[in-house]
Amino acid sequence: MLGKLIKNELKSSAHSMSSVYLAAVITVAVMALSYVLDIMWISTFSTVVLLFLSGVAILMTLVMVISNFYKSLYGNQGYLSFSLPVKSGALLASKALVSFFWILLSYLLAIAIWVGGYFYAAARIGQDKITSIKTLLQFFDGLPSDKAIKKILAFTVIMIFAQIVVLIAQIYFAITLSNTKPFQDLGIVSAIIAFFAVFALMIFLTGLLTTYVPITLFIEGDGIAISFKESMADSQSVRALGLTGFFFQVIASAALFTSTSYLMNKRVNVK
Repeated sequence: MLGKLIKNELKSSAHSMSSVYLAAVITVAVMALSYVLDIMWISTFSTVVLLFLSGVAILMTLVMVISNFYKSLYGNQGYLSFSLPVKSGALLASKALVSFFWILLSYLLAIAIWVGGYFYAAARIGQDKITSIKTLLQFFDGLPSDKAIKKILAFTVIMIFAQIVVLIAQIYFAITLSNTKPFQDLGIVSAIIAFFAVFALMIFLTGLLTTYVPITLFIEGDGIAISFKESMADSQSVRALGLTGFFFQVIASAALFTSTSYLMNKRVNVK
């Protein structure tokens, strides 16, 4: 049943996102054509538009995530969604997984656009690809080896995934809390207040835990070392990654999703 829910979620949300990705594809085509025809002003304009679209894609994705969750559960479709023969946890999981997919895709699109834009601009000014790649890799000069770079990137990707999950958990909890009886009369205002309250609390607790319970991962040569004494903030090494915040975010996300599921079952007033 979860698979069917995910499939339906993808179908309903794909329409909202298609316009952004279509605009990106058209802009890339215009950039390619201007490069072939050597029309500089079109090339410059289309590059600026594409970079702008990278931000729009992320913003529209967040708007879609919020709008879709609210409308399908607490708007006109609420009664239909809650009347389905599935548990609230399954509804929540399907929406969270699809939201994660779209947010991750928008991030990847933004990264691809900026990296592609860099190489495109380098090509326009006559810089060869090898030189461009070497220039880009200068950001990793402090890393000791290729293996270290891969490890840093792997852990960074995992942390980005965690950040996306945290964001979704915060959004879903805030919207669900705003649709319980004590807060329903305030409407969207209560959702905004709840989101920023949870957001601020998590930042405060993360900072507190990082200070007093430091867990830091260091890349040393080709190996990995974990320190429980030195926090990432105290470390001067670019090869240090703080793990305290990551572990806290994982626990906090689970708590937020559990609380959201409970509210959906016991406390929500569907309009």
